[in-house]
Amino acid sequence: MSPLTNFSEPQARVMRWLMLLLSVLLVGSLLIPGLNLPANFVPICANSGDLTCQIHRQPGIRLIWGTVVPIALLLIALSHQIWRRICPLSFVSQLGRALGYQRTVIGKGGRLSVAKVEQKSWLGRHHLQLQWSLFISGLCLRLLVVNGSPFWLAILMIITFLAAMIVGWAFNGKAWCQYICPLGPVETVINGMRGCLGTPAHVGKSSMLTQSTCRTISSDGKELKACVGCQAPCIDIDLERSFWQTLRGKRGLAWAWYSYPGLVFGFFLLMESTLNGAGFENNQLGYLRSGAWAFDAGLPNRAWLPLIDAVPMPRILLIPLSLTLAATASVWLFRGLEWALSDRYQREKDTQHADRAIQHARLIATFVAINGFFWFVDPLQGALGAHGGQLIRSLVLMFMSIWLFRSWRRDQSTYRRESASDSLRRQLHDLPGLELALDGRSLDALSPDEVFTLVKALPAVGIQQGRVFYREVMVEMLRTGRLETASALLELQELRQTLQLEDVDHHAVIRELAEDQPDLLDHDNFQRQTDDLRREAVTEGLEDLLRITGLEVLDLPKLQPNLLERIDRLRLDCGLDDNDWQMMLKRFGPKGEFERERLTQQRNLWIEEAALEASLKQLADMDPMLRPLKRALTLRLDDRRQLLQPRLLAAGMDALPVQVAAAGDLQATFELLWRDPDPDTAGWVLMLERERYPHQVARRLQDPREGLSNSAFLTSQRLGEADPNRDEYSVLASSSLFADLLPAGLLWVAQHGFMHSFSEGDLVMEKGAESDCLALVIDGDLQLRTLTGNEVVLGIGATVGEMGLIRNEPRAATVIAGPNGARLFILPSHTFEDLLHRSWAFNRGLLAQLAQRLALTEKPSK
Repeated sequence: MSPLTNFSEPQARVMRWLMLLLSVLLVGSLLIPGLNLPANFVPICANSGDLTCQIHRQPGIRLIWGTVVPIALLLIALSHQIWRRICPLSFVSQLGRALGYQRTVIGKGGRLSVAKVEQKSWLGRHHLQLQWSLFISGLCLRLLVVNGSPFWLAILMIITFLAAMIVGWAFNGKAWCQYICPLGPVETVINGMRGCLGTPAHVGKSSMLTQSTCRTISSDGKELKACVGCQAPCIDIDLERSFWQTLRGKRGLAWAWYSYPGLVFGFFLLMESTLNGAGFENNQLGYLRSGAWAFDAGLPNRAWLPLIDAVPMPRILLIPLSLTLAATASVWLFRGLEWALSDRYQREKDTQHADRAIQHARLIATFVAINGFFWFVDPLQGALGAHGGQLIRSLVLMFMSIWLFRSWRRDQSTYRRESASDSLRRQLHDLPGLELALDGRSLDALSPDEVFTLVKALPAVGIQQGRVFYREVMVEMLRTGRLETASALLELQELRQTLQLEDVDHHAVIRELAEDQPDLLDHDNFQRQTDDLRREAVTEGLEDLLRITGLEVLDLPKLQPNLLERIDRLRLDCGLDDNDWQMMLKRFGPKGEFERERLTQQRNLWIEEAALEASLKQLADMDPMLRPLKRALTLRLDDRRQLLQPRLLAAGMDALPVQVAAAGDLQATFELLWRDPDPDTAGWVLMLERERYPHQVARRLQDPREGLSNSAFLTSQRLGEADPNRDEYSVLASSSLFADLLPAGLLWVAQHGFMHSFSEGDLVMEKGAESDCLALVIDGDLQLRTLTGNEVVLGIGATVGEMGLIRNEPRAATVIAGPNGARLFILPSHTFEDLLHRSWAFNRGLLAQLAQRLALTEKPSK
């Protein structure tokens, strides 16, 4: 870790106070008479091109505009972690929280809580437009009034600090930085995924204190997380996660990002174009780089002179209009670049061409804006001589080139892979003796690719252990917002392949989480991240309380008033609703109480669903189309039994019953399985409901299965489209060969095969022909002449052609349709191995038929 970006909280506090003191001194210097010239002072040089002419300097203005602002921008560009932790405005905005004086409102349950910016409020939805409008307004105000006026600049700074304090009082967390501060979006734009000196937050983290996360210090000197989840995703916690999650859908961010280069060049180039009337015709760029414009009180009166002469419009209208036009032109330029890149990547067959184009266009915009800014500005103001400014520009170009090169090839899949590998690495630490087998290397030193390879090669990771790994990785990625439930099936495909898991294992894990941690699936991504941040902060606060007091559990009736007051203050600050707060208290309460309550609820729920399964089994014996749903419900109960039974026994509670009496009707089963994580199971439910309970379909379609994955089959059923394979579903569901297939498995078989009818005596397979398919007798029968001369009749449910596929040899016998003809379901040869892998029932049925046929072929013909 770099000491420049990962300094301790005590060090940060010292730097914040120094920054605040410097700000006060700067404001004071602007207000002290004699240190600054009057606002109407215009510099006069004996030689219009001589920048060393004697000018009565205005130190406060020159220092602020010429040095402080550029250095702050440089610090942000190198790493937002530095500036976000020492910014004086952020510091003063937290004074109300530090003093325990913040605005409170009546929350859920009638309890008081500190007010917060709600995501769905106007400010929560439109804060970027507000911040960017304030940023452009600030540029206009500078050109019109405050550039060379010490008094008005001091007034502007005082108002800004007061505004930060008021916002910090009115809303919890860093509301000023996240929702109001004009530089907030600038920090996002100029850092991209991560600054040159920034540290990643998603890999190698040993604590919850990442990047510029809000933190505090406990009474015993330990740094604790002080986040209240005021915004998610948050650039203070994980800047790259914020970059990917706001690539699309963040209102106003694209316009702000693409307009920033235009604002930079519009501000400086148009300013440079007006210097002909200021006596700097021979060295306009030098005038800008020297910093003389930073204290030139005559600039607002001369700025935009050519435009004023050409357009009869007041400056108060012309300057905002000109900057807005420059920003708009920049947006058009970079949107055009984005479209061109998208078209190019699409021609290269890049499946993520649109996202990749947005990513690269934004990176280029940032690169151009930062280098453009320092092309016009020398923060040293000639302190290192004539070439000092060029040295700064060269260093900025070098750092930004490294930043662009590092960011260019990254994509969301790389980020997710690194995140998953970091979670896997923590799981592997629990395997005994593993590091001894790494030839002296530690797990923490392995790259993401090496972690995935290691997991794949480990013989100790079986299906059950692999599912545990998969579950823990998914939980962590869901909680931290790096994964969406609806897209998890696709995004974690590589991880399942590494752990040798199937899609059915993913759905099983989702079902487990629906019981154990429903908050992960019930909330949207923002709410999930926000609640997780708040729970983490509460957890650290309660752990700190236990550590300091020496208590083992929080037994509220027995606590001293001062401790209750501290807990109540924590509840007031955290922002959790009453249910989450009570759950947090129970986790730290008397041992076993919270666990027993949850286990009782889960046991009762399991018994209810087992009763539905028993009822469904009775119906499925008479209706083959219900058998795939029965299999899905059985698998659901078996998975949860394996998870729940050991916990019940460990808690000394009654085990799950072996048998449960049938109860409940088919509609209750449909209701349950409609929310199954497997979208094809839900699609099967909808298909049967359309046929049996059409009046229920409209109500069913009102439930969007929010947070659950979708599939082509479910989509077609939602739309009520006719399914060309509908007749095949009934046939396949009736066959004992496919008795263990879930709806997804039957759909796969139906999609890869087809029905074909033969009349009496028609040739079905010919001896010596290529073995290119397997056939299942659906109706009628087939006649097969064996090598020994025996004639074998194959009836309904029999298969034919499998031996040629297994042995990869031509047909060994001729097969014709029987006296009543035959209707066959035919599977091409390339699907045979997949089917063997998908269905154990198919394997067992096939072996049984082969054994029976072998016994028949051994009998001599009569």
